[in-house]
Amino acid sequence: MGSLDDLPKIDTNHDIEEQAEFEFAAAVSSRQLFTVQRKDRRDNGTDVHLEARDHSRATNLRVQVQLKGTEKAANADGSVSVSVDRTNLNYLLRQRNSLYVCYHIPSKRLLFKFVEDVYHDYERHELDWQNQAHITVRFHSLFDAALQERWHAKVLADGKRDLRHRLDWSTTPPEKIQALIATQVPAVEVPTDPERATAMLKALYENGQDHVISVSFDQFAAVLDKNAGAMDLAYMAEINIGMNSKGCDHDRVRAAVDILQACLGRGSVYPGSVHYCIGNAWLALREYEKAKDAYLIALSMLGDQRLQGYAAQCLVNMGAASVGLGNFDAERSYYERALELDPDLGEAHFGLGLWYRSHSEDAHLALSHLDRIAKRRGASIAMPAVRGWRVELLFRTGDSSAAFREIQALLEVADDQPWVWPWCARQVAAYGRTSPQSTSSALTFWKRYLRANPGDLFVQREIFFCQSLLHATRAGASATWENMTALAHHLVDNEDSEAALIWDRLGHWAQDEGDWANAQMAYRRSYELEPDRYGYCLGTALNFLRRFEEALPILESQATKHQPDAKSWFQVARAREGTGDIESAIKAYEHAVDLDPDYELAWFNLGGLYWNRKNTVQAVAIWKHAISRFPNHEVSAMLRAKIPVFLED
Repeated sequence: MGSLDDLPKIDTNHDIEEQAEFEFAAAVSSRQLFTVQRKDRRDNGTDVHLEARDHSRATNLRVQVQLKGTEKAANADGSVSVSVDRTNLNYLLRQRNSLYVCYHIPSKRLLFKFVEDVYHDYERHELDWQNQAHITVRFHSLFDAALQERWHAKVLADGKRDLRHRLDWSTTPPEKIQALIATQVPAVEVPTDPERATAMLKALYENGQDHVISVSFDQFAAVLDKNAGAMDLAYMAEINIGMNSKGCDHDRVRAAVDILQACLGRGSVYPGSVHYCIGNAWLALREYEKAKDAYLIALSMLGDQRLQGYAAQCLVNMGAASVGLGNFDAERSYYERALELDPDLGEAHFGLGLWYRSHSEDAHLALSHLDRIAKRRGASIAMPAVRGWRVELLFRTGDSSAAFREIQALLEVADDQPWVWPWCARQVAAYGRTSPQSTSSALTFWKRYLRANPGDLFVQREIFFCQSLLHATRAGASATWENMTALAHHLVDNEDSEAALIWDRLGHWAQDEGDWANAQMAYRRSYELEPDRYGYCLGTALNFLRRFEEALPILESQATKHQPDAKSWFQVARAREGTGDIESAIKAYEHAVDLDPDYELAWFNLGGLYWNRKNTVQAVAIWKHAISRFPNHEVSAMLRAKIPVFLED
């Protein structure tokens, strides 16, 4: 061979790599699920970058593939082993859903392995592998159409879920971050290996993590075959969500009905329990007649003593379906029948408790059923919900101390249960000011609420009214007149709908302290806003300030039109007396005692007017009558001491 024939030798590895690239590109092209975006000749760890397609749309969801080719013989089990740098594995792990793909030339097979699965194998079975320079990737599975579809579905599912997650955080204002944290459901990383994904799904379902399963439903669906029953638990989780809230995916629940019907055909599960689950699906969809029909079929198959637990729960759910159908008598009957089968079934006690709450005045009976509910693993009842209903019922039975203790316990989960604060606030607003003791507890609650929800005007108003009541009942209020005045101005300036009542309460605060000048100013603000309702207090304050001419028309309007009671006529009498119209004053006092014969001061003042007019006989007759009616009154003692001669028979 001459010197000119001495040419470069072709690297066989180059041929192998090209053949691997060709086979891989052909496989990807045949399915049209991915588009090759780039081939990396620098070989930092990735040979091919793919973009997942959504039909004819580009998604910008990228995955990375490390291509290998080998002429080595397969292992005894048919697998193929290829050595790669450990750093190459670490590099590929940075990108979700990355693949190793190997073309085995002797068998003409295109094989794959998920990068996460390689990492999983080494973490589970190899000690100190992170110090190795090289690792071995063992390829078992074909890179076929089924794999591409599963891989593609998972890439799309992961991308959509990650996008929603990022946008939720990027669009949430800082003041709502805590609420977002409280409501965020963890997004689990579903293994790419079907066996491990099945084990994860089962563990999540058995621990009641229905919402976690729902958030990652598409990820599980990408890995598991729904037709073989592997996705049954995921569909069941969606049904559970639908039964306990309105946040389920209706399309998934409808698909679950078909899945369960297919399960009946396989014959691998007891048919009674399957019909029960079908009933649950229809109940979740609020299709109550269909749910009832499915439950009746289930009950006909659940007569065995060993299946009483299923039958009892089935009866409870029939009760729920009866609610949807408006048949409340049947609802109660189903719950009672469920308790005959299982006296400790919490769901039945919960249903009966709420039935008595809504359809009976016996709050104690409703409460007795809720008291029998114990926390039980796998139960559909959320214990915070039980506590929430107990709060209302305890208030209704008059046991406000127990209600506030229940609230205290319930607030421990308020960060995870967004409904807790507003629900407790409604109950405290409705029942919290029934006594000085409950008002004191309500005040503590509102202050805590305000710390959790700064600036809430409704809560500030409730604090104002609690302080007012505690001051009026001498139960002790932590605020001062200056504090209360500032708070009243703040509420009214923010257009509080109860502005007139706020000024009235502030007026009473001043009145209780004997400060009639400030009382009059506050009462006048109430009167200016609602004159028909708040004239009496203003007129009374003006009487105490001896501004009788100003008080009289206000009080007469109240007594004749808006508040025609003994107290109004008493104040009218005082105003008329103050203006010198004694005859009219006498008539007003007489009208007061006609309306209320037990009005002591009206009797004594009436006698006093006759005495001042020198009508001693009439005055003494009235006073004798008053002393006989109110012998222990201080005025009776004074009269007996000053005019004993006139009072003798």
